[in-house]
Amino acid sequence: MRAALVTSGAPIAGREPSFLALAILVLAGCSPSPTMIDRIDAARPDAGPLPPALVVPVVAVGIDAYLGWEAWPRLRVGTRTEMRSTYDRAGGNEGSDAAHFLRSDAPDRWVTLELGGPGVLVFARANHWHGSPWHFGLDATDVVVRETSTTDPDHPIDPSSFEPAAAFPPPLAVTWSLTRGADLSWVPLAFERALTISYERTFYGTGYDIVQRFPEGAENLSHPITTFDGAAPDARAIALLDRAGEDLAPTDALRSSGTIDLAPGHDALLASLDGPRVLRALRFRVDAAHALAFGRAHLRITWDDREVPSIDAPIALFFGAGTLYDRDDREWLVRALPVSIRRTASGFDLLAAWPMPFARRARIEITDVAEAMSGVAWDLATVPLVDPPGHVGSFHASYVDQGTGTPGEDLVLLDTRGIERSNDWCGHVVGTSFVFSENAFLGTLEGDPRFYFDDARSPQAFGTGTEEWGGGGDYWGGLNMTLPLAGHPVGARQGAALDPEDAIESAYRFLLADAFPFGARARLQLEHGGRDDTSEHYRTVALWYGRPGRCLVSTDVLDVGDPASEAAHGYTSPDASAVVTVTSTWDAGPLS
Repeated sequence: MRAALVTSGAPIAGREPSFLALAILVLAGCSPSPTMIDRIDAARPDAGPLPPALVVPVVAVGIDAYLGWEAWPRLRVGTRTEMRSTYDRAGGNEGSDAAHFLRSDAPDRWVTLELGGPGVLVFARANHWHGSPWHFGLDATDVVVRETSTTDPDHPIDPSSFEPAAAFPPPLAVTWSLTRGADLSWVPLAFERALTISYERTFYGTGYDIVQRFPEGAENLSHPITTFDGAAPDARAIALLDRAGEDLAPTDALRSSGTIDLAPGHDALLASLDGPRVLRALRFRVDAAHALAFGRAHLRITWDDREVPSIDAPIALFFGAGTLYDRDDREWLVRALPVSIRRTASGFDLLAAWPMPFARRARIEITDVAEAMSGVAWDLATVPLVDPPGHVGSFHASYVDQGTGTPGEDLVLLDTRGIERSNDWCGHVVGTSFVFSENAFLGTLEGDPRFYFDDARSPQAFGTGTEEWGGGGDYWGGLNMTLPLAGHPVGARQGAALDPEDAIESAYRFLLADAFPFGARARLQLEHGGRDDTSEHYRTVALWYGRPGRCLVSTDVLDVGDPASEAAHGYTSPDASAVVTVTSTWDAGPLS
């Protein structure tokens, strides 16, 4: 039977684009960054030299994303990231999106994912220890991973861990006893030709996986793709994640600080910075008496004199939490790698460590102030921008007050089409921070994330639920947790809120090696409830790097099955059958 091969960056005649798309690269700037190349070469001396005539940015592969994390803004041209899961292929929420395997290869081999290479599995999530042992088929290698509760799942071990422990150490790999419901691994597992993931157990086998994928022969990678050999991950990546919550700006960064008074209804200019530079730290200190109001005010940042700010979001959500209410006096509401919220003796210390480049100017303001606040302390740190401007994207925090949603329709967290008055964008999605209830209602968490890129009609990323996206499982058991790249920092157990602010439930998910690149457009959607059927109030922030203009355009299409297209491309297939019509289900659910 014939099928369609589409070599395009956009769907043609209702078909999906092939991953091996032909692209025209239109980035400004024609030389790689020596600083980043030197850093990657130092990190991986076995990788060999990069091509001297390279005209596109170096893409960090697997562990290199952590070793060179300062290159978070670096555009990832020519690569794709996909998220696959056990979601209900019928488009509903049957079995809470659990155990929808592709096939069974044996009584104890239930396949949940199969892909052709080359690529790197950069994130894997399973519900508790369910399904363990897991088999990661990397080319001809069967990597067997267990969780220590596997032997006697009716009596789980707390604290638990992954085995083999040396290859899957925390915080790159953490289990349900820390995450409140999920086993998570950010350990990169590379494959040259094929990846297969299978579970030995089917009981509540809810999982999703994120994979970096590369075209054959790609030359702009930080190191060649070689099959995972079982070695322990680079200790420097672990050390980086252990520093979550710290100011990560270099010691020679240019720093400035001060205090500011805020008045209701008045915008306050914090700083106007000249470039080209990178904002590497932005910090606020606010008294406890003003914390809730400060968290509801907005941080607004405009890059390079653009007409529209790229960051305009509630301060608490920007720093990873739906509110600055601290029910049980925890030291850390958020202790993530790029942002943190820490309780102090007098109030709260909020820190953002996202690298935020700007070419000419950065204008930083606080807006939407509802009550008077005096003496809000701030400080910031910048370093020179060494990358060619065309190699990096500006940082964006796109906020939407979603209200209670529309029954039967996904919430749209981000659609870059037309944003900041530009139809096309080249960039990558690096996270979300969102409120999913203001009533301590957790039924919203059955909703799946569905991400579409470059005008595809089916999602390139499809998850199994909202708390799974936030790094938990089983609604986190109503508990809070904070990890370097995922968390549920605030919100009480259902029915147990001590204050209206305590009923605000929020989560965050940040993406580094597992960021999602796009060449023309990104559209992030989230179900509100398992069938878009809840009426809770959502507020969402989508975090992404991007620059206006396309870096992926359609060049050609071979439509196998269309005689004219086949003739135009000199395509023949003597053994092909006659063209037949197949009716099936799209990833986004049944066709209407």
